Formats: sequence, C-alpha cells, structure tokens
Amino acid sequence: MSDFPGVDLEGLRAFVSVASHASFHDAAMELELSASALTRRIKRLEDALDLRLFERTTRSVALTASGDMFLPHARGVLQELEASLKLVTESTRSRTGTLTIACISTVAKHLLPRIVGDYHRRRPDVRLRLIEADLATVTRRVVEGHAEFGIAFLVSETPELTIDELLTDPYVLACPADHPLAARATVAWRELRPWPLIVSGSTSGNRRMLDAALRDIDWRPDRLIEIEHLTTSLGLVEAGLGISIIPQCAVPRDAEGRIAIRPLVDPTVARTIGLIRRRKGKMSAVARDFRLALRRMAPLGATEPIGRG
Repeated sequence: MSDFPGVDLEGLRAFVSVASHASFHDAAMELELSASALTRRIKRLEDALDLRLFERTTRSVALTASGDMFLPHARGVLQELEASLKLVTESTRSRTGTLTIACISTVAKHLLPRIVGDYHRRRPDVRLRLIEADLATVTRRVVEGHAEFGIAFLVSETPELTIDELLTDPYVLACPADHPLAARATVAWRELRPWPLIVSGSTSGNRRMLDAALRDIDWRPDRLIEIEHLTTSLGLVEAGLGISIIPQCAVPRDAEGRIAIRPLVDPTVARTIGLIRRRKGKMSAVARDFRLALRRMAPLGATEPIGRG
C-alpha cells in the first residue's frame, strides 16, 4: 500500500504543467481545466506530500525548494508511464493490421507457403496481402511504397533498397532424363553450348543475373528458346526440346524421373533470396513485427542439395 494515497497522476500532471509554465493560468489552458479545478489538484498533491510546492503571488508563481527537488522525479514518473503505454500500444498494433508483400513467382510457389504459414501461426490477427510479380515489378512496388517488403533477389546494388538475406539459391541445369549431360555428376557452363538452351528473356531478373555473373567466361548462348515463365521451360525440357537453367528453388518436388537436375560449375552461380525493403522511411509496426518474426524462424539456409536422378 502506498504511503502517499493522495498522490495520483492527475496531480503529478498538474504540478509538472504549472512548474513548466510558471503560471496557473497557462497550465489550466494546457490541461483544459478551470482555474479552480487546477488549484484543487495542486492542493490535494501538496496535502498528500505534506509539502508546499509553489510560492504564489498575484504576479508570479515559483517553485519552493521542495518543489524544485520534486520536479525531476515527477517528470520521470510521467515519462516512464508514457513510454510504457507506447510500448504496450505498439506491441498490440503490431499484431493487427494489413501487411503487403510482393514476391517473385519462384519464391511465391516454393518458399512463400512456408514463410506465410509460419508467420500466420504466430500472428493470426495480421492480414497478409501477397503480390506475385516479376523482379522489376517487385522492386518497383517496394521503392514506391506499395509493398512493405519484397521477397526476391537484387541483380545489382540499388540505392533505394537493402536486403535481409534468407537463403542462397544456386542455378542448376535441367535436362531430359536421357540427355547426355544427365550422365554427368556436374556440368560446366561451357559444356552447354552444343545444345538448344531454353532460357528467360534478356530483360528478366534471372537472365540479367546470369549475364552479369558469367561475363568473365564469355557466356554467349546462341541456340536459344526464350521463355517468360520458368514453368514453361520445364515443360519444354520434359518434351525434349532443349535444356534449361533454373534456380534450384524452382525445381519441382516431383521432377525425379521426368527430368534430370545437375549442379552447374566453373563457376558456381547463385542468387541471394531475401527480404527487400526501403533503406529510408519508417516501417509500420506490423512490418517491424514481420521482419522480427522472420529472423526468429528456423534459418532457411541454402536450398537442399541436388541428387542424381
């Protein structure tokens, strides 16, 4: 039980306001109280403390020695209360609201279900809006603020964006199960040249990533079939129309027996999938909570190793 039952927050706020303004009139205006109501609050506080806090004349209001000693403590109590209330309020808000995430299609199909599933179990009150798009659209949505995050990769450094890395996703060869390259444990990039290559168009993020990474080995495939969606490339490979290069996370779970997947080496090329966000600008409470929850999830690490088959 308190030794000062007459001390309450209303009295502390009244005391701090009068001390700050050195005026009962101005304090009453700030607190939206009548002069008499403010006077009663100060009197109740002084009686509870058994101290005089102010010296009042018709022209001035000044703190007594006791009031001057008490003022920083009263301010500290109010500031601590405000900070605690803000913390509780933001924590509550972080569990409600809407979060918009833009995601490239390979991640949307193969990684997003796990990410969203884990997060939804932790934060069922948050409404998620998911946008599946190509890399250019994902990054544009994030830069323009239409999405809080993108789950994708960056081809090159972008001043407006930064990435929280989630996993390393190497590029692999997809070829028919009876193709000569399927007999290899690994395949070098130069060994792809004799074969018809099914590859993303030159404006796609994956194609730009490969062109940049393989510039030093003069990678210039010429027998090309250009496609827009990776799922299309896998269908063409299965039909025996060529070989293709795909990110490992895009390998279908039922690929074994229908197509062969082999590691590509000399060099090994991989993209880094992560949570793309704006460098500047304040994240919403929901977005901060999602980012923290994603960090606390079991690390996704690298995608699973490739086997023969």
